[in-house]
Amino acid sequence: MIIWSGRGILTPLILIASIVLFISISSESVGVYTFPLSILLAGAANWYLGKKWNNTPDRIVVDETTGERIELKSNHTLFWIKMEYWGVLFSVIGGIQLVTALV
Repeated sequence: MIIWSGRGILTPLILIASIVLFISISSESVGVYTFPLSILLAGAANWYLGKKWNNTPDRIVVDETTGERIELKSNHTLFWIKMEYWGVLFSVIGGIQLVTALV
């Protein structure tokens, strides 16, 4: 079961799209670097989009009957982890794989 809020479901979809994109355009000479580079790209995309979407200004809504002020925050997560943190995790994994591929 996948648990997400907001646009957090895009996190694995960005990863899959990045892998498919890199596999489709890669040649045999860069085949070893295809997977690490695709994970790095997915990490960068998730970090950028997560920062952009999770840092939008909050909205204040006032309940007409009680006068209570409610603050609505944007929250885009996958398994309770924000999208930008998934981007950092993907980048670390992709970086480790790229270094091991170079050695």
